[in-house]
Amino acid sequence: MKVIVASDIHGVHDQLRQQLAALGQPIIISPWPGEGRPHATEQDAVAAFHLHDGLTSYEQKIAAAADGEPVMLIGFSVGATSAWRYVASPHCNPNSRAILYDGSRIRDHVALVPRCPTTLFFAEHEASFSPEAVAESVRKSGVHCTVVSGTHHGFMNPASNNFRPDIAREHVNMLVLSTRPPGELTIADRYNRPI
Repeated sequence: MKVIVASDIHGVHDQLRQQLAALGQPIIISPWPGEGRPHATEQDAVAAFHLHDGLTSYEQKIAAAADGEPVMLIGFSVGATSAWRYVASPHCNPNSRAILYDGSRIRDHVALVPRCPTTLFFAEHEASFSPEAVAESVRKSGVHCTVVSGTHHGFMNPASNNFRPDIAREHVNMLVLSTRPPGELTIADRYNRPI
């Protein structure tokens, strides 16, 4: 199964590639053209992304990369929210799987129901919403959702001040297990406990 990674607002960079090297050769897509982010600060990048309806265009990039095939989709932050919208769309092959991290704007789309098995991870501490409340809402649609204790938004991102290498390593190991063919151990099976 093809593995697609939807990066966060920092785009594609060497640290991300190194972090995900254990996944083999995933297709890593970005909200931006080219490498990195075309803005001086993270705040500028976020503002530009949302100003130009970035979630919709990023969702379309994900759909184009998947091309109607079953895929293993991994998303981070804006990539996770865009992927959440994609997995609930008719473009998503129901034989796909998705593991999504820190999709803050999922809070604006909790009524969506994924067409494929989906696992969500939220940081415990978010500045603009209650991760537990969002987790409770999405669990109603059968989505496996965990709030990772002791973390802040960006805990999986090596470019973030909130990066937690210990937790990120554990999750990357679980992502490797989750890229195995259906029927083998998945992240939802292995990760059935809070950190």
